[in-house]
Amino acid sequence: MKKTILMIAAVLLMGGSVFAGEGLDISFGPKIGYQTTKLSYQKADIKAGFANNFTAGLFGRVSYGRFYVQPEIMYFRTEQLFSLNVHNVGEGWLPEENVNFTLNSTNLQVPVLFGYKILDYSIVSLRMQVGPTANFTLASKTLFDKTYTLTSSTGETIVLNNNQEAFDTKTIAWGIQAGLGVDILNRITLDINYNIGISKVFGANLINERWGEYIDVTNIDNTKQNMFMVTIGYKIR
Repeated sequence: MKKTILMIAAVLLMGGSVFAGEGLDISFGPKIGYQTTKLSYQKADIKAGFANNFTAGLFGRVSYGRFYVQPEIMYFRTEQLFSLNVHNVGEGWLPEENVNFTLNSTNLQVPVLFGYKILDYSIVSLRMQVGPTANFTLASKTLFDKTYTLTSSTGETIVLNNNQEAFDTKTIAWGIQAGLGVDILNRITLDINYNIGISKVFGANLINERWGEYIDVTNIDNTKQNMFMVTIGYKIR
């Protein structure tokens, strides 16, 4: 995965020399912003978004007329709340608990957006864009809202708490981004994209082997990453 990340960064930073002479407009630069599940224009909400769900990275753009391709590489952290109903799949276990937990993860997101400039003026331009995205999970941690003790009819117990690495997250989760962007003076960029998760956050072994044979968690809800990403960038070139 490290090789993939380095290759993407190299393309973003060296695109100008690669495409020189082809009549294309090449630009790249840094971006910062935040992720949120609900858009808001309130100052307090925006400030909280930057404080709790900050994201930063690089973008590149290859334009031809009003059409463009924009690859990005963005680093961010997320907190997602999940709940599941425990189903009895092991003999004698009692399905009496609803388990709530938060998944904290550090991610690297790589979208490739294909766009079109709806309005194109020297002072301001308005864009629309859509494209696939790959979300690489660099690290994750499961935090339960309390300690859960699941008991069988024979008195055997299973304990779920923050001291155990219970849940398996996928290394890569795929999605689609779509949104709008504004360029000011052909330098400052503002993008609001919505990420639609295609694949679930959790892997095939959602819960590790110690509990997997006893607990069926296939009904876990809200396992896809659906969120807005609001970013401000600066075109160096």
